[in-house]
Amino acid sequence: MATFFSNVFCLFLACLISFYIAVTSFKLYYEKPGPSEQEQLLIIKKGQSVANIASHLKELNLIENRMVFILVVRLKGFHDKIKFGEYMITKTASIKDILDSVITGVSFQNKITIPEGLSTISVIHRINNDSRIKGDLISFSEEGVLAPNTYSFDITTEKKDLFLKMRKNQERILEAAWDKRDPDLPLNNASELLILASIVEKESGNEEDKKKVASVFLNRLKKKMRLQSDPTVVYSLTKGKEPLNRELSRSDLKTKSPFNTYKIDGLPPSPICNPSKASIHAVSNPLKTDFLFFVANGEGGHNFSDNLKQHNRFVKEYRKLKIEN
Repeated sequence: MATFFSNVFCLFLACLISFYIAVTSFKLYYEKPGPSEQEQLLIIKKGQSVANIASHLKELNLIENRMVFILVVRLKGFHDKIKFGEYMITKTASIKDILDSVITGVSFQNKITIPEGLSTISVIHRINNDSRIKGDLISFSEEGVLAPNTYSFDITTEKKDLFLKMRKNQERILEAAWDKRDPDLPLNNASELLILASIVEKESGNEEDKKKVASVFLNRLKKKMRLQSDPTVVYSLTKGKEPLNRELSRSDLKTKSPFNTYKIDGLPPSPICNPSKASIHAVSNPLKTDFLFFVANGEGGHNFSDNLKQHNRFVKEYRKLKIEN
């Protein structure tokens, strides 16, 4: 009888040791650093099986053994918790690290930059031609309503989602600017603010210039002077579809168009580009100046003046500088 109990005890002890070894080995494989020596982008498609994911991980050299990965997923009950998406897996990531990423579902974020002052046609072209962004092509041409910025997106983002995000951002920016506007603005509504901001955007290259350029145009509107903005003439010729790629001629300035501010009083009927937040705020809360004129200074900025005599001197200097260069 003693021998029987002794054998049972030995068997129990062997099973216990085997179980301990199995648990220890399981934990070792689960938390052991992976073989990859560089970051890898892991793409998990909707409905992809665990076995298929394991094979892909092996192909990317992110795991050493696909069967171990499958076993871990099954034993942990993770087979229905893995979320599709794009995941940037760090080098030497363990199976635990990989599963933490794909179960949390925080996908790798791509980025697209929409520069300030692009026409809507140009913005839509960028979105439609970015192969990383899924979904149907967008067709839209209304100017001014898309906020320039750098936008993040993942595998679940569609073109329409990104477009709507840009539009809502611009709506928020414009609404806030109009609500906190200078009460002395010679503008009737937020739409007029957006139109003028788009002209300021195309006329100025830096934030300080934006504020001064905005003050010029607002002073002109108050005095019932025409804006005489070259970018509005360019837009009357191209409608934002393509760059003009040449200097404006005297005949261009005489073009009959509701956008040509050399020929019309007040503002054009719509924006001529998608202005930045800085340009919108430069118009809503402008510098208080007496400036009525400005011309490029050849150094990326402008010279401003409050009288025509001074302005003509600056124009002469700029023309001389262009000839010398």
